[in-house]
Amino acid sequence: MRPTPICEVLRRIRPLPPFHKAAHLRALISQEPKRSLRRAELERALKEVVNRQLGVENRQDRRKSA
Repeated sequence: MRPTPICEVLRRIRPLPPFHKAAHLRALISQEPKRSLRRAELERALKEVVNRQLGVENRQDRRKSA
């Protein structure tokens, strides 16, 4: 069975909340070999999800302290 293309994976998880997106990507990453291109692409996608969520939390903290 061939793995699903990264763009298709990202399209399918788009409606999920950020926490679930991150968990899903982590699970997919754990199934890939250490130095594969697919794993690197999944790690980049996970980094974007985590950074976006950190930005949202940071903005929320600023509003609370203001």
